[in-house]
Amino acid sequence: MTEAILSVLNDSDANSDQCISIMEESGEEKRISHFELAQRALAMAAGLRDMGAARGDLVILALPASIDHLLLQTGCTLLGALPCTVPLPGRTQADASRSQIHIASRLFSPRLLIAKPAHAEGLRIQLAGQPVRVITTEEVEQAAAAANPLQLFYPSPDDAHHVQLTSGSTGHPKAAVLSHRNVVDNVRGIGGAVGYDPARGDATASWLPLYHDMGLVTLLSNLYYQAPLLLMQPAGFIRNPLGWLKRIAAFGATTTATPTFGLQYCVRRYRAASMEGVDLSGLRNIFIGAERVDQACLLEFARVFEPHGLSRSALQPCYGMAETTLAATMHDATIHYDREAFSYLIADRIDSNMLTHFSTAHPANEHTHAADTILAMGQPIPGMELRVIASSGNEAIERQVGEIQLRGSSLMSRYLPAEGQEVPYQPGEWFATGDLGYLAGGQLFVLGRQKEIIIIRGSNYFPHEIEDALACHPLLAAGGAIAATGIYDETQATENLVVLIEFEREEAKDKLRAELQIMLRERFGFGAHAIVFVANGSLPRTTSGKLQRLKCRNIYIEHALRDRDEEPAIA
Repeated sequence: MTEAILSVLNDSDANSDQCISIMEESGEEKRISHFELAQRALAMAAGLRDMGAARGDLVILALPASIDHLLLQTGCTLLGALPCTVPLPGRTQADASRSQIHIASRLFSPRLLIAKPAHAEGLRIQLAGQPVRVITTEEVEQAAAAANPLQLFYPSPDDAHHVQLTSGSTGHPKAAVLSHRNVVDNVRGIGGAVGYDPARGDATASWLPLYHDMGLVTLLSNLYYQAPLLLMQPAGFIRNPLGWLKRIAAFGATTTATPTFGLQYCVRRYRAASMEGVDLSGLRNIFIGAERVDQACLLEFARVFEPHGLSRSALQPCYGMAETTLAATMHDATIHYDREAFSYLIADRIDSNMLTHFSTAHPANEHTHAADTILAMGQPIPGMELRVIASSGNEAIERQVGEIQLRGSSLMSRYLPAEGQEVPYQPGEWFATGDLGYLAGGQLFVLGRQKEIIIIRGSNYFPHEIEDALACHPLLAAGGAIAATGIYDETQATENLVVLIEFEREEAKDKLRAELQIMLRERFGFGAHAIVFVANGSLPRTTSGKLQRLKCRNIYIEHALRDRDEEPAIA
């Protein structure tokens, strides 16, 4: 990546006039050319060096999408330090993003944590005693202005490029180390799948947070291709999702990415008058991933926005994760692209009972009592391989369900070591994703998480984090079991949180339920769709006493539990 970033300084034919535009938190749009970015990032790298960062050091960036973030991310790369973007500090001590900063600082011992001046002092207090130095963007700028020129270091392909926290806002993140080879091969694989080329006018727009792998690799892809890029703030998208589409049209973006819920937001907020004159005909590629990709949602999005020129073939489901840099499988949109056809929505309607009882994705027929439609996620990008391993430990046959395993040049080099965390992966080995799926007709179909992660708005939450937060309530101190699980909501295209609690004091339930909802919103930013109280000892457990959360979910779905209180999942 170093050579790609600096090539604009040496190549008169490079896209030196191409710019990255950023809608900053203030609402101001700022621009920086790839040429200026390379020049200023070299100075920033020297400033980071003089602030104590060195090659191989972890540097946490607690920053939003901004010119500051671009310069520091790129400056770390040129220095050989490892940038790691984290969610911004929140307004309360219990905020999940601040908790992640605290845990990452404790587990992974970063050299520096860089924040805006408004956040830095609070972080210094919060992280007192942790092995990290908190500095401001202004301090790095001042050091850069006074620094001697950087002695440039050109890394090898296998040297580390950046660190990606894998578990979002969960309490126990892992830190995946991605190499320069990982990044370059992944962005080439993504670009190759759609024939991405700024020389023919390709450009990208993104609202995704830069601490999310989908958001960060979107940035890195455009740094590699030196293509035009528009970055928007996630909060702005949530407030006005149609603004994303309007800016795509105005910017001339050909490519974007989103979780499924982003499309659903656009459909729900659609007003014909607000989209009058908006032309989406130039948008060729919408990469859809990060959570379950729902066919009904994609078809509805197409129906609503086709009058504005949207291509049906723009809808392109894909599969990946932080450990594979970003993408592992995609559809090849350089072939069979047809604006009038859903070329890459390859649907497989399977028998739900056969899936449940025999772990087989048997095609549904006229005799099928219950069926589910699964969309294909494509095939491995160049340099990647996949296989599906059945519960027997053998490689699965066609349509047999098993765990998806991956290996190849986009797969991380390692996890950063952390006390109390197992590191099962070794470079070159097959990586067990924890996801269930099957192969059919050469396509990968993903069924869901093997583990019990709850996915809300494209972010992953471990059940124990939610359970532990609620267990802090004084009325639950007695230790009754708490089970958190997610149930997919087709209308919102994301999962709803359901919490089951063993608690029998009838007179206290209403007040407790209300207080728990407040705790959830303060801690995570959303409430539970349902908080259900059950009899002590009634939640299903294994023989070793562990909660069986999937069984808890099924019991809730079957309406076998009493005393339900439902609220919207997204608050």
